[in-house]
Amino acid sequence: MRNKMEGQREMYQLDLNIVGLQFSHHPLFNQEQVLCARLLQLYECFQDRQQQNLPQLLYEKLIALRDATKLASENLEISQLTKKSLQDYYWQISNTKQLYDLERGKDFSLLHSISRTWKQIKSLRQQQGFTSTPVKLQFQRHFTKEGTWMVNGHMKRCSAWHGMSVKKCKLKPQWDNYTPFRMAKIQNKTKLKRQVKMNKCDEQNQEELLEMSETQKKTEGKAFKNGDKWESLSYLASELEETDIERIRPITLIPQLSFTTELTNLSKCSLHEQKRRAKIQKLKYFIKILSNDKQVSCTSVSPLQFDFKVMFQQIFNIQIICWPETICLEVYEVSQRTSLLAKLYLPLPNSTEVKSKTVLEYVEFSSDELVTPAYGEVGSNVPFILEGNATEELCLLTSGKLSYCLSWALDENGIPLTPKSQSLRSAYCSVLRNVDARGVPGIPWLINARKLFEWANEVKIDPNNPEYSDLMEFVMYMKHKGQDIPKYFRLEQMQDEFNFVSEEEMEKSKRFQLLQLRNAGQLDVFLLQQMPLYDKEIPDLVFQEYETQIEKDIPISDVNSITAQRINSANFLKKMKKLIMRRIVKVSKVNLSDVVADYEEIVSASQLTYAVCKLVERQRKLKPQRKERRKVAAQTICDGDIKILVRILRAYNIPTRNTTVNSFIKYFKNLVSVYYVFQGTIYPFVEVSFQHTVYRTSTASGSHPCWNEEIKVDFISPGHDYSFSSLSKIKDNIYINIFDEMIIEKQDPYCKSCSSYSHIRKNWLGSIVFPFSALLQQSEFSDQTDVFKRAQIFKKSCQAMFPNRRVTATVFNGEGIQILVTRYIKALNPPQQLLDIFLHDSNATLDLIARFVSLIPVVPDVLDENDGFDIWMTSERCISLAIGNKEEHAILLCNFFLYFGKKALVVLGTSMLEGQVAYVLTQETDEYLLWNPLTGQCHKQFDPFCPLQSVDCLFDDGNVWFNIQQNNTPMAVHFDYSKESFWKQLLPKDFQGTNAQSIQPEEIIYCETNKSMIEDLKNRIERTLKCKIMEWRPKQPTHWNRQCTYILQKILPKLELGTGSFVLSEEEGEFERLLQFYWVTGFPMQMPYTDVQSIIDAVYQTGIHSSEFPQTEFALAVYIHPYPNNVLSVWVYLASLAQHE
Repeated sequence: MRNKMEGQREMYQLDLNIVGLQFSHHPLFNQEQVLCARLLQLYECFQDRQQQNLPQLLYEKLIALRDATKLASENLEISQLTKKSLQDYYWQISNTKQLYDLERGKDFSLLHSISRTWKQIKSLRQQQGFTSTPVKLQFQRHFTKEGTWMVNGHMKRCSAWHGMSVKKCKLKPQWDNYTPFRMAKIQNKTKLKRQVKMNKCDEQNQEELLEMSETQKKTEGKAFKNGDKWESLSYLASELEETDIERIRPITLIPQLSFTTELTNLSKCSLHEQKRRAKIQKLKYFIKILSNDKQVSCTSVSPLQFDFKVMFQQIFNIQIICWPETICLEVYEVSQRTSLLAKLYLPLPNSTEVKSKTVLEYVEFSSDELVTPAYGEVGSNVPFILEGNATEELCLLTSGKLSYCLSWALDENGIPLTPKSQSLRSAYCSVLRNVDARGVPGIPWLINARKLFEWANEVKIDPNNPEYSDLMEFVMYMKHKGQDIPKYFRLEQMQDEFNFVSEEEMEKSKRFQLLQLRNAGQLDVFLLQQMPLYDKEIPDLVFQEYETQIEKDIPISDVNSITAQRINSANFLKKMKKLIMRRIVKVSKVNLSDVVADYEEIVSASQLTYAVCKLVERQRKLKPQRKERRKVAAQTICDGDIKILVRILRAYNIPTRNTTVNSFIKYFKNLVSVYYVFQGTIYPFVEVSFQHTVYRTSTASGSHPCWNEEIKVDFISPGHDYSFSSLSKIKDNIYINIFDEMIIEKQDPYCKSCSSYSHIRKNWLGSIVFPFSALLQQSEFSDQTDVFKRAQIFKKSCQAMFPNRRVTATVFNGEGIQILVTRYIKALNPPQQLLDIFLHDSNATLDLIARFVSLIPVVPDVLDENDGFDIWMTSERCISLAIGNKEEHAILLCNFFLYFGKKALVVLGTSMLEGQVAYVLTQETDEYLLWNPLTGQCHKQFDPFCPLQSVDCLFDDGNVWFNIQQNNTPMAVHFDYSKESFWKQLLPKDFQGTNAQSIQPEEIIYCETNKSMIEDLKNRIERTLKCKIMEWRPKQPTHWNRQCTYILQKILPKLELGTGSFVLSEEEGEFERLLQFYWVTGFPMQMPYTDVQSIIDAVYQTGIHSSEFPQTEFALAVYIHPYPNNVLSVWVYLASLAQHE
């Protein structure tokens, strides 16, 4: 028994050995090769008859019958039984003699045909003057014990014997009464065998065969009962004398065929023969292997040899899971085109035919394709006349035979790998094993298979006779037919055979999943790129982003309505950009006009003269357009090879500790030896956090510390893919936090000799957060007509001067239409709620408006090495969705400033913390101000702490300017864009397209934020943060101080609009009472609301939960200040309280 792995189906194997093709006729045959093919066919027929050796067997039978007759005749006492035996001998002698004459006549006819064909070949070779086949024929005499016989004398004696036998036949009527039936019986038996093997008998012929067999039995019985014929038969037998036996010996002249004739050299042949041989060398063939009418493999392409053989010598292992229905071979011819020559169906092997026991088998094929001769060949399916024999007209079809071997393979234990049960159709095909495969589709004698089965049972054929093995298989098939028919059916029963991988493996294939997603229109990654061929080239990050997108698209029932609005806005923005990207890709495809150039019609003589002169002028060499080489992906980079270098130099103006001394300090000093507690000096250090790994510097001192340290941060790409497209999609942030280190040593007052123990605390002072994408570069793109052509030229010229500077002249709007960036600038009204707060302080109002813009969540930039498309929304859409990118924030803030009559422009540049950014530039009376729309902060031009590192491009509602100054840092840039030596402008002053209509609305309508939802969100955030803090302290208890929480809740609402003096005497007194019992460390945090997870991450980075001081308590307060259109400002006040002993 073969062991079968669990969960897998058992596999079986068929071994198909395709040896080669041998053409018996080919369209490139010349007349000599046609005659040689005929000679080979005659010679093979003669060899088959020699192997059967029927004349010799009949000759020996005649001698044996003669001896038996003499022996019976010499017996004087002739009984009734002896007379019956003699009568039977006489009939057998007569029949054997006639059969012998018939077989000898066939041999002489074959010899005569062979000799005549050979003479035609020799005559044709002499006539054409060259030899194209190596065939050579010789006759050899066969010597026997009785001596050597000349063929001529032998033929004369045979003819004399034939005349004598006719003269001596005195009882011809009696002979004719018996001979027809006897000959009919022999012939019918022979026909029956041939019909069973060749399968070319219909139902009517089967019935006639049954009737004729019954007639033969009756006639034979009557002939033996007729006693009056005894004397005539005995007289006929007496004529068979010794001399006659000697004259009818078998033929001893045997032809010998060899292939030793040398072919004529090609140079000595005629021109037609040379061309014909050249065409032979160009022909090639290959074979397709089909199982159940589906291709499973194919042979290599092999050339046609000069002897018209095609050798493949290939073995194919066909693995199957059940019994195949059909095995088919398709022979293809390759010349100038590939054409199907023949289709062969191979009989399926029996289960006992294994690889070690099989021999080569042959299957014939033919083709009725019409091929007209051209260079001396005879063609195919075309009538022609052989030279030297004007009366013989031939029309030959392309034909030949395929040599192959089909058997079952063996496993390691020597057991055949055959299916357990054979299907009915397969058994039907295996019965036809020795039948011409081309006749399988319509076999006449199987139309009424039931009658043939009944006839086979009546005749009682010997089951051990190998000649009837096929018929016995058919009988067994008919017996078991219908017993194993299942009670169901399958439309594609053999489909599993061609499933090269299982459905589970197919579903796990990364490339197949990407193809499905791209076909469904849900994939954004490979819109402009080719799909990778192998799964190892596809990063897992692609699927992680898609799954994340799917999760966000699924509505969550327990989220707040404001959170749901944030999720819906992000999903809407992604879908909108996806649709626009598809439209851009569709428009960017090459059109027919880009490939085919239309020539203008010649309508004048001057154009005709120019066209003629252009034909004769010297052609220039092609000048291919240079394109920037695509960056080579870092394929050899492994995890750990890439480091992020963070250099911490120094810090300025770090706040010092509060030196206020209260009444409880004296008591506290008696218990605690404080190193750093009440001193004015602080001890800061820096922690760098990336991908959940924390690195820190050494501890410095003072409010202006200097570290000058370099930290190497380990970097591991998700999915282990370090290509630019994969790195650009990383959404991790790099956190730089500043802490104040405090060491408190405590000593037991009752045991002064005991050693003291210390506690280390770190107090969070501030943090810097910038995305990983800020480390990468971003490319741009531009396109199309009129103004857009000018913008394209402008962009190329600017990039040629300064390749690393940003320049953006055209973008795509929310409808996928390309427009100028100037159409986004227009004065828009801010919320009236903000205008009513500071009625008499315009600067405070501007600061509040900038703060409002900074509270709108920012969409992270997704960079792509091959994607240079910018898609910007209008300011109204940005407000309604409460989401936008960096440029949309800057445009919104610029439009608000224009509402107040300010002279404002949008600045495109780069920042160390944020990468590529967009700022707003306003001009005051004596200075320029740079506004960061993401933080709401305002910096002067010469402020050394301004995050903006470079000023690359400016634009307003009228034009676009590119900075062509060598130094583009803000402090060195001259912002007077009217000077052409400093700024390169897109549109000249007199250009007609400068007054294009803005795409911004006339007015923005705002809506109030639901306060009940704000309260629900505040409670949700507070509960979540408390649970997270307790989760982050799994080994220590977490206690909450309600008194401190109450105080913080009263302070937080005053921080949003406070100016610094927000703490009233009431809150100050409560803090004084609280500080008598606790050492309090706390700080407020403000951030725009995007989602709850971002708030959790910000609180975790402070590290306040990691305090190991015993008996530490915590206080947490959350406050949300609402602005119109669900724009929220979230405040979180977190404090830790250490109880005094």
